Amino acid sequence: MFARYLLAIATLAFLLPGYGVAQEAEGLRKAQVLQQAVEAMQKVLLSGPSVANLDNRATLKLPQGTGFVRQPEAGAWASASGYPVDPKLLGMLVPTSEQNWVVFIDYRSGARFDDADARGWNADDLLASLKTATEEGNAARQKRGEPQIEVQDWLVKPRYDEMQHTLIWGAISPEKGGEADEGTANIHGYVLGNEGYFELTLVSPAAEVPSYVPIAQSILASVQFSAGNRYQDPVKGQVETRPLANLITAVSPDLRAKVLAYFKANWLWLLAALLVLTILAGSGLRALRRQ
Repeated sequence: MFARYLLAIATLAFLLPGYGVAQEAEGLRKAQVLQQAVEAMQKVLLSGPSVANLDNRATLKLPQGTGFVRQPEAGAWASASGYPVDPKLLGMLVPTSEQNWVVFIDYRSGARFDDADARGWNADDLLASLKTATEEGNAARQKRGEPQIEVQDWLVKPRYDEMQHTLIWGAISPEKGGEADEGTANIHGYVLGNEGYFELTLVSPAAEVPSYVPIAQSILASVQFSAGNRYQDPVKGQVETRPLANLITAVSPDLRAKVLAYFKANWLWLLAALLVLTILAGSGLRALRRQ
């Protein structure tokens, strides 16, 4: 079964513009590396319903139909799939059914956010600010050889939960001149602690991402800081306090949105990688049930 889906990866790669003999050899090499990474992930996959430990600071309740992959296996798969290396990555949440999404989970320390400003947020003002920041960042993207992007509208309007101290938002931001349902899209989620925060980034094909908004919301609500790390707990060290709106920007170094253009340019490879992961995760679960 794996060989068939490995072939699917190569087939999708062959569809990319300008694909030739050299690219074919590189595609096969990538497929072999990806095979090894997926097999390693399959061995450590924690299947829902279950509870995953997040850096001894919080827990994540895994819903049925999902699985958690820890580090270093998650990072190895991300690297094999073409994602930039992220030292803050703790793991990934993946579907064990035939869905096309993945959630990267990071923890970023040394920052506390003042959520008082969230009460006066205006979605239109935030959208205008996001559009401006994105346009300003296009010059740098162009210099790096990345596609320029434009923010068109909200996919998920910024919503802050004062009780759970969680923030979720997503923007419709295709490549300039492209269609809104082309490439990939992100939904950003944050769980605030007293001296840091978890960042959860759902990546999915843009055409499908609206259907995954409830999944992103459910996953975000499933993260719970442990006592001593919660937003309301006393701060022990020295941390910088920032406005919460700082998390709604396309140019913040804390956001995975800075590599969104890369995902958009490589979405065929991403879908193929997710396909293999889903199939192997499912086959692994079936094998466990038979034992």
